[in-house]
Amino acid sequence: MLYVLLLKNIQKKSLIIIEKCSRDSNVHVRRLSSESLRIRLPWSKKLLVALEEFDSYKAILSNLKNDKERFVQKSVGNNLNDLMKEDPEKAHQIIGEWEKDKPGKETKWIIKHGMRNVK
Repeated sequence: MLYVLLLKNIQKKSLIIIEKCSRDSNVHVRRLSSESLRIRLPWSKKLLVALEEFDSYKAILSNLKNDKERFVQKSVGNNLNDLMKEDPEKAHQIIGEWEKDKPGKETKWIIKHGMRNVK
């Protein structure tokens, strides 16, 4: 819950730190950067920083789209799944940009995981 308070109270500064974390060599730090922005975590209040600071959110997830660790890929896919439920247009914007870059197998898996509930 502490990170929710930090994000809400010092959002811009927090996002700068989270963006740096998304490029860290430690898999757990990279996963934290994704999880800390999840809109619909089951154990937390709904967090709308992804919508309020969409450009930063998109940059952070884009830093992680080619991550080799399934642990991170799943988190990024869950993020997209949450966004798809909250604002499908923004989710499709991210996916569209990633697909233009000839996505690798990691990105393709993330997209598939993120769209798993789309009918």
